[in-house]
Amino acid sequence: MPRLVPAALFATLCACALPALATESLNNRAEVLAALDAGYDVSVSTDLARCVPEEGTPVTQTRGGRHIDAYRITADGTVAFSDSHFTVANDGKPIQQFMRYQLLPDGSLRFTTYMYDLPGLQQRGPVLAYQCKLNEGIRFHAN
Repeated sequence: MPRLVPAALFATLCACALPALATESLNNRAEVLAALDAGYDVSVSTDLARCVPEEGTPVTQTRGGRHIDAYRITADGTVAFSDSHFTVANDGKPIQQFMRYQLLPDGSLRFTTYMYDLPGLQQRGPVLAYQCKLNEGIRFHAN
């Protein structure tokens, strides 16, 4: 019997941990807003190959994702959030990249990215912008 106690405790801990790993897909703008307003950990995954590049923006196969740390809702109902990070460009030079996400009232999302050379923060190339559709080029998940 004493040997069963550790096994039972381990099984109980594993069963309790499983719900923490579960994610729920947020399939429309209302679900995204409800999850954010309720304080859930919301993440976004982006597949820019499934989005439409705006004029002057090249087609790309870039995919990625992030957790939404902070957001704001503007008067027109747009849910906006952003990210920035230091990285290295293809030419080996360090840059800072800013990415902005705008979930519009119609459920579409506009993704824009700005890149700046370091250390002076001179803009590096044009702004890149993509129009994405919810559950096509862009997906939201609540954890």
